[in-house]
Amino acid sequence: MKYIVGSGWWCNEKEDYREKCYGDNSIRGKEFHQKWYESLLLNTSPAEIYIVDSDSPIKPNFDKRIKFVSLNENGGHSTNLTGKYSGWMRSVIHSMSYAQCCDCDYYIYVEQDVLLKGKGIVEYCISKMTKPFMFGLCHDHHNPLQQSFFIIKKDYIDIFLSRLYLIKYNDFDISPEKKFALATSPFFHLIPQILFVRPKSKLMLRLFWRIQNTLAKILGSYDYLPIGYGRDRPINLSDKYYYFQHGTMEEINDYYIQ
Repeated sequence: MKYIVGSGWWCNEKEDYREKCYGDNSIRGKEFHQKWYESLLLNTSPAEIYIVDSDSPIKPNFDKRIKFVSLNENGGHSTNLTGKYSGWMRSVIHSMSYAQCCDCDYYIYVEQDVLLKGKGIVEYCISKMTKPFMFGLCHDHHNPLQQSFFIIKKDYIDIFLSRLYLIKYNDFDISPEKKFALATSPFFHLIPQILFVRPKSKLMLRLFWRIQNTLAKILGSYDYLPIGYGRDRPINLSDKYYYFQHGTMEEINDYYIQ
């Protein structure tokens, strides 16, 4: 079994002006890349590692075994876009396209602030797949799925990407989580995309957010990872396999103690 790990990269010394940032500031820094990379080396066996940089002013010190490609602009966060796709989505599209052109069986995405635990974690998750798409289960953030660690069978990359491209709305109007769920749906071409557009008023957003996410879950056709946690908390550090992002310093230290 061969798989390619894709990821993205953004690092900036300036203050992050998003409404809310999660986890310790170190996870957004240059030095955290080494922790990310070490967790891959210890727990996975990828044929390639492909990182897409969003024109970041600060680059990591990356191993020569990593393929590191820089775009010529930063797409921004889904709440503060430049163009149709966020920087995160661009890293997915680009690295997934690379995997499609390579000799591999699966594409694995591991976000730049994720730490993995458990040697063979990817192989374990793949052994539990019944569908060609596997994403994280989301308990705390009211999205149809999580995307910091996910798996797609190579044979279905073309279908998945073509559907993403056919969603005409940008990543603010329809969130990447909803886009992913819809792109796996056997009813994709029958779905009125406007049903999933973010309402402009805060009142309508509160009213329809949960309805939109529930409908996206129903229409999607994918497995959930057989492990926690992504953004979900608490983390059970005694689990044989797990992953997490947005780590606090305490969580990161506990991860290394185990």
